[in-house]
Amino acid sequence: MGGSVRDFLLGRETKDHDIATSANPDELCEIFTNAVTVGKIFGVIRVPYPDQVIEVATFRQDLDYRDHRHPEKVVFSSPEDDAQRRDFTVNALFYDPKTSRILDTVEGMNALREKSICAIGNPTHRFKEDALRLLRAVRFSAELNFILEEYTALAIEQHARLITKISGERVRDELTLMLTGSHPAEAFRLLSSTGLFPWVLPEISHFKPTGGMWTYLVKALDALSRQSPRRSSAVAWATLLHEAGKTATNKKIDSEALTAAHLALVQKISDRLKMPGELIDSICLLITEQPKFREVFEMRESTLQRFIRQPKFAELLALHRAVAIASDGNLAFYEFAQSRYAEFLKSPGMDAKKFLTGEDLIQMGFSPGPKFSQILRTVEDLALELKITSKQEALDYVLQHFVG
Repeated sequence: MGGSVRDFLLGRETKDHDIATSANPDELCEIFTNAVTVGKIFGVIRVPYPDQVIEVATFRQDLDYRDHRHPEKVVFSSPEDDAQRRDFTVNALFYDPKTSRILDTVEGMNALREKSICAIGNPTHRFKEDALRLLRAVRFSAELNFILEEYTALAIEQHARLITKISGERVRDELTLMLTGSHPAEAFRLLSSTGLFPWVLPEISHFKPTGGMWTYLVKALDALSRQSPRRSSAVAWATLLHEAGKTATNKKIDSEALTAAHLALVQKISDRLKMPGELIDSICLLITEQPKFREVFEMRESTLQRFIRQPKFAELLALHRAVAIASDGNLAFYEFAQSRYAEFLKSPGMDAKKFLTGEDLIQMGFSPGPKFSQILRTVEDLALELKITSKQEALDYVLQHFVG
């Protein structure tokens, strides 16, 4: 039912399958004895299956929505009633495996043919019931390359503010799906044209749709998606936020590095959207390391090696390429760094830090302190530059240059 039927009819890969049935929850639990019954009161159980969990729901009507998101109660009903409670017509199609027929009571097949995202029934009612549908409409439109039906689009514009009733986590998840989807640039154009953008990302709402900064960001998102169809959440968010520190006057707070104010703004957005700490750390790392690409031609070899040996360097490359394409189109820094990274991947060599350890220096009579750290750093630099290639050479170098 729903999205899996839609994707099947469009020839798209189906990621998961949900099942709807006339059987009530008690009957389902008798059939599936291993079912997870957390949502049983709403007519939904989850059945563990090899490599996935399948959601099985009883046909139902949702009654008395609260908080613009959740129904107070449900009434078990018919397939026709069940279809009426859903969000968009293309998501309310049922496939009957017994008859191999599509059950369509909301003109979903017409919407598929017209490539249109159309709310079921009254769009205002649908969005007031569940305000998350405001973002889902944009995501489906961008991902499927469908238009927003006229009255559905108008209702989104009129009720965009309702999205503030939705939790930060749910908004974050929808935005992440847009950013990592097939057409993130189109998704953000739609967020702007429907009036949703200032409500979901107020911290950067000064990037006006007619301004150069907005055009730049959309172009960067497009470049990233074309280069990296399966990009991570971190690099997608970093692409969106890497210039969040620019002011409304289109001037950087700091032209060389991420400033404290920029970092604080990224943290503010992350906190409001309740991003996991690991994701926040990755986004900030990708942004703060980005300016270093402008220095790769002048870097000492050991500095360059440390730069390209970072665990997330492939994502750094993807981000820099998108940024370069969106700005001046100069890919010289990217191509140089990418070629050196490719060399490293072919023969990463020995970890330079293992040539000499702190314990080795203590055994040689050194005490921890500034000189101690200087020796370790110097030996590491030389190893990265292939001027030292073994532990014995490292020990000999220390004896020759730091003893006596």
